[in-house]
Amino acid sequence: MSDSKTDGCDFNTPAPPKISAWDICWTLITLVVYAPLSVLTSLCHPGQTWGDMKEQISHDLVLCFGRRLPVPVIQRASEKTGAIIRKSLRYTGAPFHVAEKVQKPDFSGYWVYRDKSIKSRPQDADLVLFHLHGGGYVMGHPLDNAPELLLIAETLSQRSHTVAVFSLEYSLVPTARLPTQLTQTTAAYTWLISELRINPSKLYLIGESAGGHLILSLLTTLYERSVDQNPLALPKPAAAFLISPWVNLNPCGADARARHQGLDPRSAAFKHVLERFSNLVLHGAPPEYLKLHGSFAHRAPGRGSWKYILPPTTWVSAGTAEPLFRFDIEEFVAASRRDGADVRFELADGRVHVWQSVEARDQEGKFLALAPGTDDARLMPGYRHIAELIVGCLEDRA
Repeated sequence: MSDSKTDGCDFNTPAPPKISAWDICWTLITLVVYAPLSVLTSLCHPGQTWGDMKEQISHDLVLCFGRRLPVPVIQRASEKTGAIIRKSLRYTGAPFHVAEKVQKPDFSGYWVYRDKSIKSRPQDADLVLFHLHGGGYVMGHPLDNAPELLLIAETLSQRSHTVAVFSLEYSLVPTARLPTQLTQTTAAYTWLISELRINPSKLYLIGESAGGHLILSLLTTLYERSVDQNPLALPKPAAAFLISPWVNLNPCGADARARHQGLDPRSAAFKHVLERFSNLVLHGAPPEYLKLHGSFAHRAPGRGSWKYILPPTTWVSAGTAEPLFRFDIEEFVAASRRDGADVRFELADGRVHVWQSVEARDQEGKFLALAPGTDDARLMPGYRHIAELIVGCLEDRA
């Protein structure tokens, strides 16, 4: 249960980004000037309840930091070890393994959850959940959504399903350019299938935002290899759960600007952050990669049919209050259905980008403070819904 290496010793993790004197100065300016201005702006909305006001302040601060903080500072702030989770009241002495670090020559990640009965044999689990975190390829950590993933795992366990949850620690832009992240994801998927002998029918993918894009890139790569009869070809997984997937890496491009005129203030502020991250992601990416993976909202010559790329169960969610992502997601869903793919799409009224995670962030502390064996059904309802969908998939195939 430690964060030390558990497999292999020659994985070369990119060194954490160095923070310069200029980065420190600009961070101080952001904290002293721009952050207070952001809070004051949040307080100026009339007719808000205290709960709405707290949510508005939190959201506006995230946008402020995402737009103005230097990237090395953002990425340092994203680093985690899993100690908070393991030392929480809920998981201290838990009868299962939590946040175990895995390092391999080609990738690293965490077993977020493993039943002790399957400690050395994840292939014996009823389900292996392969998670890819969000963060625009610029920020984020595989343990960002650990409480939510643990909630899913506990829900499955309560229904008598054994489960293992693996979350990939892919390298971040700009230290590692695209398609490094896809290479690492493919290596991890190969490890799960070929080395751990996990049956693809028991393997489900789940990812938020950029993690959703990475899932679609992985599925496209698996399809390409199967068509080309590549000796490295592997079967696709049984299911994919895409939470506000970032299906178009250039959602603020020239062809989309007219659509984004007249944005509400929150979306307009988010657009600045998205443009910043998009420019970082697209810079230096090979044209041949962008041709197939740059936008899944539009048909790309040579990509193939979504009917054969997507797994038998594909679930996609978005919110009506995320216009910078919603329309591209809807176009992807429509294109997939035209190809004959069975895609379930849920559009939540009034919800923002990755609303399930946004909602959970304010409730993770309360969840981790619950005593083992207890629960509060009011916490993290978005992820509880996803957990029920996963349970339904398992039981339908039983």
